[in-house]
Amino acid sequence: MSLTSDQVDAITHAWLDLCASKEQFESDDQFTGVGADELAVACRDSVEELETAFPFLLEGVKDE
Repeated sequence: MSLTSDQVDAITHAWLDLCASKEQFESDDQFTGVGADELAVACRDSVEELETAFPFLLEGVKDE
């Protein structure tokens, strides 16, 4: 399977958003509220799934 540039960008942006959310849940000033624990687990799991499926995400992101 070959991905287009737009697909790679979409995957990368989703991964970056999930990583930022995951960091928020793990910070000292973490988000709390209804469903926060479940959302934290979902973010962590999604980050791991994306990194497993698309190892290029771990190579770093270049700003263009």
